[in-house]
Amino acid sequence: MKNSCTLPSAVNELPMFESKFRNVAEVLSLQTAKQPDKIAVRHLGKSYTYSQLQGTSQAVTKALSETGIKAGDKVAIISPNHPDFISAFFAASGLGATVVPINPLLKAYEINHILSDSEARVLIVHESTIQEVSDGVKDVPLLKNIFVLCYAESECQKQLVLSDECQANLELTRLDMTVASAQNQAFEPIESVHQADLDDLAVLVYTSGTTGKPKGAMLTHKNLLSAVAAAHAAFPVNSEDRLLGALPLCHIYGLTVVMLGTLIKGGSLALIDKFDVKIALSTIENERVTVLPAVPTMYQYMVLELEKKHYDLVSLRLCLAGGAPLSKSMYESLARFVKAPLVEGYGLTEVSCVATLTPVDGEIVHGSVGPAIPFVQIGIFDTAGDMIESNPELIGEIAIKGPNVMAGYYRAPEKSKEVLKDGWFFTGDLGYLDARGYLFIVGRAKELIIRGGQNIYPREVETVIAKIPGILDVAVLGIPEEIMGERVKAVVVLEEDASVSVEEIRQFCAEHLADYKVPRVVEFAEKLPRNSTGKILKSQLI
Repeated sequence: MKNSCTLPSAVNELPMFESKFRNVAEVLSLQTAKQPDKIAVRHLGKSYTYSQLQGTSQAVTKALSETGIKAGDKVAIISPNHPDFISAFFAASGLGATVVPINPLLKAYEINHILSDSEARVLIVHESTIQEVSDGVKDVPLLKNIFVLCYAESECQKQLVLSDECQANLELTRLDMTVASAQNQAFEPIESVHQADLDDLAVLVYTSGTTGKPKGAMLTHKNLLSAVAAAHAAFPVNSEDRLLGALPLCHIYGLTVVMLGTLIKGGSLALIDKFDVKIALSTIENERVTVLPAVPTMYQYMVLELEKKHYDLVSLRLCLAGGAPLSKSMYESLARFVKAPLVEGYGLTEVSCVATLTPVDGEIVHGSVGPAIPFVQIGIFDTAGDMIESNPELIGEIAIKGPNVMAGYYRAPEKSKEVLKDGWFFTGDLGYLDARGYLFIVGRAKELIIRGGQNIYPREVETVIAKIPGILDVAVLGIPEEIMGERVKAVVVLEEDASVSVEEIRQFCAEHLADYKVPRVVEFAEKLPRNSTGKILKSQLI
């Protein structure tokens, strides 16, 4: 069999490109030492130099240090895309702590699980995201401190209200980040930064699981640095590039490709709080963005907007699509407005984001997500666990091997053993490799729903709906939707004489799940179709 490994002799070695970084924490420090006055981030019309990011990071470092945070402790961050998310990330990393990024769209129920499961000691919250935090921090055993990032110009109008019980167990501190940024603290020499080992845990990124509760993918410093280096080998970025930061930095795509990918090269980020198609296109035009990482849903909205209004996108030289399949028609529609090459990738949180990329200058093969990036192998395995040949007629489970593969799921050794075997991560996705090593994905064995690039596992939504009084049975699945890719559909069976409305189900889900996970379609049935072993036949419910 011909595997799609570009550099087979280096599969398990750290790419030499990253040898100057001993850990992720050094990325910001070294770039600050090299080019302190270079603009690192543009956000809401303001510029932030590398030195300013470093200074703000040191202010957060001081606050964390005073709480006793040390190497190995977990520090959670809930924030929209903001320069201070970056500063907080490197502040925690610089102390050797493990960062737990949490999606600000999540609800209290979801936040509580992540904080508890990750054993977070400190939570850093941007003032704009505190609405769900009050309930989310209840009964989190190890959580001791909450820092709210506040801004003088907003007079910190939003307050975090804690229950009496939480107030007795948690110390709440408000950090005025406007003051911290203006202090221009002296640059801290790299020698005083904690020297984490490459195999130390850098981040815990939570991904939904078939059990219904998110699992924390343990990604080491080596995983992240290797992933960025390998991606850059296939998707070149340089110090003159300006990347659009519209993807959530709390997600592995935004964290690895956008944030770390930009700073490692000493480039600049044009950061927006969250994706808005008009703001995104205006930012590309006004900030002269050169590299655009996005998901297909973003490109869909861009095409719709570009059909109505002209935007000058001539500065773009590279576009990247990932997170969901990119259709041929979408590719062709975008090509009418954007002349830069568009490459498509495939990856997962468990492999630090990227595993394959279509070549920038190579042949376009619609339907394929390209060959493996350097230092990574793609294998196709049959149900017996044996690797099968590269052949379009031989479909099997996609597995990934390389220095980017996670160390396992946090506090879930049995789940880790299910997916990690002999250095391979078994994705649960089905596909095949052609003779050139190009990967084609034909299905998702784990029934993953992808809506606008966001991953949704049916079991998680089913678990929430099952808690509603009067619900006897429920099945959740994804159904096609033109713009968002898929939408969530729930088929519900009620108990006899029970009365539950569609609106009540959706409202309950909205209170316990992020908005993108709430079923857009709810149907009632007398019973769910099942096979002889009791498994629900979801294909009959579409």
